[in-house]
Amino acid sequence: MNMAYKRFILWLLVILWMGIIFFLSAQTAAESSGLSGQTIRTLIPIFKPEFIDMSQAQQNEIVANLQYIVRNIAHILIYFILGILCMCALISYELKLKVKVFTALVICTVYAATDELHQLFVECRGFQFSDIFLDFCGALLGVLVVAGMHWMRGRKGKASQISMVVLHEADVKGKGDGEGVI
Repeated sequence: MNMAYKRFILWLLVILWMGIIFFLSAQTAAESSGLSGQTIRTLIPIFKPEFIDMSQAQQNEIVANLQYIVRNIAHILIYFILGILCMCALISYELKLKVKVFTALVICTVYAATDELHQLFVECRGFQFSDIFLDFCGALLGVLVVAGMHWMRGRKGKASQISMVVLHEADVKGKGDGEGVI
């Protein structure tokens, strides 16, 4: 697969994910809260099996208490994925790793800010700097995961190149009889 095609696919994934974020942000406050509540009701029995046997009032109280935490985790997770996608798209370019990291973070943070602006026009939603901060943290984690893997892959390649040179030199010193090999 040629590089232009790979880049196209990677940037397409970034744009599609941004579209998903836009769709979620376009939900009214009631719709968004309903989605969070539904997610909690689906996941909570995994961690608290007795949840199913609780009264509706008890379940509603637990869901209400977890809404804030789940929504914050959702911000971090959604932008974690965006950070990974942006960084994967940028890895294919001949740029220094620091530039790739910075560029990915700028893309994610600017999108987070425009996403918050978008919510000003959605019923019962608003602009929150704290959401941008959570989005930035998620993007930072995603970017660092990809950057770390890329850096480690590069280090592994350099280490094996150095090992081959050392082994070759040792073999030459030992005149090929294996005595010089470490």
